[in-house]
Amino acid sequence: MQEAPGQTNALGLVRYAHDYFDASRLVDNHYCKKDGYELVSPMPALFLMGQAIELAFKAYLLHKGVSLEDLRSRRYGHNLQSCRRESRERGLDELLESNEWEDGAVDSLNELYWKKRLNYIETGPVGIPAYGHLESFCKKLIHAVSGEVVYTQFNR
Repeated sequence: MQEAPGQTNALGLVRYAHDYFDASRLVDNHYCKKDGYELVSPMPALFLMGQAIELAFKAYLLHKGVSLEDLRSRRYGHNLQSCRRESRERGLDELLESNEWEDGAVDSLNELYWKKRLNYIETGPVGIPAYGHLESFCKKLIHAVSGEVVYTQFNR
């Protein structure tokens, strides 16, 4: 991977993914003590988790040669599934083992995340993913990508 000085790089992206992951956990832990949040995580916690997952996928893709321009394009955008699909094609499955519950939670989160339903209220039914499955997946993802790009500060 060729990087220009001062430009976004894979190491920086995975560091930000780690920061968003920690922030998501803090928000979820804060809200889970309030009435009404025992079963469903608040939208800000889910949004931050979506950011963490997106940035981790993009760190991996940048490390594997996808350009910043491409990562910013509509092809990937904020679509976790597009980023995941390309990451798998570039060998991520050799580093990351997820289960069907985690995969389903990421799919469910993607429907909310890339359509901005975590940012703006829309009426009607919506599936809310289980936070624990997202947390488990994201932790494994960041750990795998951190190892690949040699980011040593993620030790959770």
